[in-house]
Amino acid sequence: MLTCLLMEKLSRILSNVVAILFVLIGILHTDVHFRELASIEVKSRLSIIHDISLLREQADIWKLWQGFSFMMGVGFIIIGMLRLLGIQTQNVRKEVMGAATMHLLLIVVIFSGILFFAPPQIYGGVIGLILQFVSVALLIRSRQTNKASPRWLFTLLKRSKTH
Repeated sequence: MLTCLLMEKLSRILSNVVAILFVLIGILHTDVHFRELASIEVKSRLSIIHDISLLREQADIWKLWQGFSFMMGVGFIIIGMLRLLGIQTQNVRKEVMGAATMHLLLIVVIFSGILFFAPPQIYGGVIGLILQFVSVALLIRSRQTNKASPRWLFTLLKRSKTH
């Protein structure tokens, strides 16, 4: 049986892995954006699509494509870095909130993979979600083993608000 300390350390390691993967995916996406998606070839292919009406204005599809792609890459980097900083605080409330945020984001990744993209995005989202669930389960189990009260999480959350 894993000790409380070992479960907590393993939980942090898994959370760090997911956060680092977000940063790496963001870096890779941003790199691909500038090397391939922002190419003249892609721009010429998109030029067949005429401007679209967006908020009663004519929007250039090329600029929309570039904005969304760039924001996605940089957004993943920022989200991963924020999660890494949140894990380092050793604050249970912040860890639970950070994990919940990552769960939601990974669900969106899976959902958009199903609707718009390809299987690798779905696989990555599922793997990330599993790692996050295992991380949170280990953290919860370590706290339950460490505390006599079954209401340990609420007690810890209240304590972290006062610190």
